[in-house]
Amino acid sequence: MTGIVRFRLLFGGVRNAFALLAPFLIRQRKTYAGLLLLVPADIALTLAFAWFLGQITDAAVQQQFEKLYGLIPLGIGLSILTIVSDFMSIRLEFTASNGLKKALSERLLRHILLLPASRMNRLHSGEMMTHFNRDIHSINGMIGRSLIQWLRLPLIFMAVFVYMLQIHWVMAVMGLLIIPFALGSGALLGYILRRRSRTIHDLHGDVNSFLSDTLQGLSVIRSFTAETAWFRKYADQYGQLYTLQQKYMRLQGWIRAGGQAAGAFIFLISLCLGAYFVSHHIITIGSLLSFVNLSGHLLYPLTGMAGLWIGIQESSTAADRIAKVLSEPVESPDLPEPVAVSGPKTIEFQNVSFRYDEEIPLIERFNLTVHAGQTVAVVGASGAGKSTLFHLLQGLYRQQSGSIMLDGVPIGQLTRAQLRSAIALVEQETFLFSGTIRDNLLLARPGAKQQEIEQAAKHANIHDYILSLPDRYETEVGERGITLSGGQRQRIAIARAILKDAPILLLDEATSALDSETEFLVQQALDGLMEGRTTIIIAHRLSTVRHADLIVVLDRGAIVQTGRHDELAGRAGPYRKMNGRQQVKKGDNTDDLEAAAGDIRHERSYSV
Repeated sequence: MTGIVRFRLLFGGVRNAFALLAPFLIRQRKTYAGLLLLVPADIALTLAFAWFLGQITDAAVQQQFEKLYGLIPLGIGLSILTIVSDFMSIRLEFTASNGLKKALSERLLRHILLLPASRMNRLHSGEMMTHFNRDIHSINGMIGRSLIQWLRLPLIFMAVFVYMLQIHWVMAVMGLLIIPFALGSGALLGYILRRRSRTIHDLHGDVNSFLSDTLQGLSVIRSFTAETAWFRKYADQYGQLYTLQQKYMRLQGWIRAGGQAAGAFIFLISLCLGAYFVSHHIITIGSLLSFVNLSGHLLYPLTGMAGLWIGIQESSTAADRIAKVLSEPVESPDLPEPVAVSGPKTIEFQNVSFRYDEEIPLIERFNLTVHAGQTVAVVGASGAGKSTLFHLLQGLYRQQSGSIMLDGVPIGQLTRAQLRSAIALVEQETFLFSGTIRDNLLLARPGAKQQEIEQAAKHANIHDYILSLPDRYETEVGERGITLSGGQRQRIAIARAILKDAPILLLDEATSALDSETEFLVQQALDGLMEGRTTIIIAHRLSTVRHADLIVVLDRGAIVQTGRHDELAGRAGPYRKMNGRQQVKKGDNTDDLEAAAGDIRHERSYSV
């Protein structure tokens, strides 16, 4: 490996890390100015204590009691000043470090919130959590007091060395023998630790990703009696991490041991030489004590600099990982805020083509107009492209060709806030956030009054159930709404959509998790809600299709039939076959279009 390559490995990552942190460091400039002002005070107090130790020792040996008594108040004053200086240093250090971490974590979360859905789908939540709970807290070597130490330690070394020269130059020069060892070993070990640190950070991300999957899929693991196999996988993965951490700590142990050995060497040399000089009356006992006291301050700046370099290497690894996320392009520069959108809206898909994979088209030259106030149902087999239409309409993905328009305006010309404020979505798999029922409902409209919240819950047929709970609307729903049944979660999601009062409704199997009686009541509420609004329904059940103004039968991103329920049910084609497979029992509409939808693939010859 050439010297240039080594230089780039050692300093390239550090330079990039500082480029990332520089804006945050500038914001804390007043705090860092305070820390800088404490540096000369700290140096002065260090030298003052060494001088005080020598003076009070000589006064005691020479029985100069008057001088001794005069030095005691000075010692008390120096102690008080040291306490005040340490307190201010700790306070400013906390402000500088934690203030920067707070700003960096906010910047990281803001950036993640702005990432396009296509990119977020490729990032694991466990890996993202590692950035927040480990990487951000691993940048200590480049911020706060660590940054000031790069100025403080050389100044202390120089000040202490000059003071020691005044005591005896031979003893001072002997202390310099340790410099090459301290700096050389620090640079080498810093390079080694950086490589190990990067691997450890990556493994931490893998472990967190595995744990995230485990906790979210715990019911699946149990249903397959896979607990033992899953535990072994975790143990093996964490075992690799533990082995690397052991090696990492062993290296750090060698660093500390080397520092202690160097300190002991300097102490013994200083003590032996000093004892010789005292015995020949070249220096006093007080001067010897001052020198021995300062010898530690001559060493620790050197070992401290090596430690700082090692800390910077580890911090730059963490900063690199954060910078990698922050370098991802965002879909808009600003976080969207809800805006008022009047309705209803006309939705137009014009020759829209979209593919997740470049070789496999999912939607090809798709054309559909949903007029203002119209209700359109989209049916078809899984993978036909139904949910993708919703993603495209919300701007979560961008079509490769064609255009999607609201009232004649391409959605690409609308801000994300304008587009998404116009749409209320109820998905098949409802997601509720940890917190109360009220918190989850207020997500739709943060300023909603209690009366409005309750009215939306009544329309979704969930209000009476909420009132039966001990804490009513303040009831905690648990992580992902785990304390509620699937039907209850879905009705809360419907209430949330009702509360948003958007001109466009997107219903992705919005009643699929409800029993027949509750489905009937909620469908009545949805029918009332859909009046005067543009609604698109993804459906597999006749209960959500029969009253639609238009039914669109989709297969592989293409429309193969359109019409109303009665028309399509009486016309030969895929929809009629779907309808024929419906098992409609009295009082229980259990309409499963999904199973029959597979027949579409054999009916592509039907005209639209």
